[in-house]
Amino acid sequence: MRKSLLKKVLWALPVVGLFLALPSAQAQDEVGDFIRANQSDANKLIKAYADPVGKALGHSLNGGWFNSGKAMGLGRFDIRIFGTATFAPDEAKTFDLATLGLSDQVVVSGKSTTAPTFFGRDEDGPELTIYAKTRTPAGVEIKQEVASFNSPPGSGIDILPFPIAQLSVGLIKDTEIAVRFVPNTKFDDFEAGLWGVGLKHGIKQWIPVLSKVPGFDITVFGGYTNLKSAYRGIEVTPEAADNPSAAQSAPGYYDGQGIELTTKAWTASLVASKTLSVITGYAGVKYSNVQTDLTAVGRYPVPSIRSTPPYQRYVEDITEPIDVSMKDSQFGLNAGLRLKLAFFSIYGEYTFAKYSTAMAGIGFGWN
Repeated sequence: MRKSLLKKVLWALPVVGLFLALPSAQAQDEVGDFIRANQSDANKLIKAYADPVGKALGHSLNGGWFNSGKAMGLGRFDIRIFGTATFAPDEAKTFDLATLGLSDQVVVSGKSTTAPTFFGRDEDGPELTIYAKTRTPAGVEIKQEVASFNSPPGSGIDILPFPIAQLSVGLIKDTEIAVRFVPNTKFDDFEAGLWGVGLKHGIKQWIPVLSKVPGFDITVFGGYTNLKSAYRGIEVTPEAADNPSAAQSAPGYYDGQGIELTTKAWTASLVASKTLSVITGYAGVKYSNVQTDLTAVGRYPVPSIRSTPPYQRYVEDITEPIDVSMKDSQFGLNAGLRLKLAFFSIYGEYTFAKYSTAMAGIGFGWN
């Protein structure tokens, strides 16, 4: 049972090794113990710890769509390879256990109830004691301790990087389409796939005064990205002290456990740019909306207490014990520069927002 669910949760988020500094294995095992107490509490605790990561991932996916305020001409194209990095705000580095609405099956010890999120300090949080409980036919409550541990430490980092490749093609009427696609790919127990589409349209042509200003462009942009990833290597099994049945102790009984994660991110921007020789500067206003859904699929063992004498522990099976959704939206101001040399360009951008994002990349093509 002390297999780490959190480690698998966080491994499912990146496709390219986003998390190089995970919390200690002991801390990850402790999160596996959350499920030993109560499904509702497990969802609250894991969401509070991982919520900033789900938001940061979505805002990273919303970056890097454009590198100027001008749409490419008909038939022109480029291939871009870039990386985005989202910075977590200070308020996303801790959470308060006392505000989660936990049941009395989770008891927090110590003077402080403040615990680190994934982006928090690499220090243990408050001590938690997990109980299983039942009531006798006479209404007497029986409670037994099943685990005691500190809430997980943070990673000690507050930045989430993400690399992306993109193809952009110019269409008619000062319009440009951008496509992102990674087919569903499997490696060992991991699998992931990504797709996205964006559209940029020049509005300078519709404003007579601006249409006469050379080298100055204004466009509107909208884009959507969908990332699905999964980890199928979870092996959460019951402990002997929980008195599992012969079937529950048999090899393969809990096969099929895994973590599935879907991130949906869409963004809209109004961006203007000015080109001087080979350098283009651009700036604009950006809206970013994200949702990351995390689900534990399969059958999992949870210790319970029988309501009849001798009130022993037994293992109750539950399916999909974790199902949390992490949502966020924000407005930001972004600005960037592009250096274009023949068929090669290099560019960088920064978005000022609650979850600020930096981006840098290179492009190849006829644009």
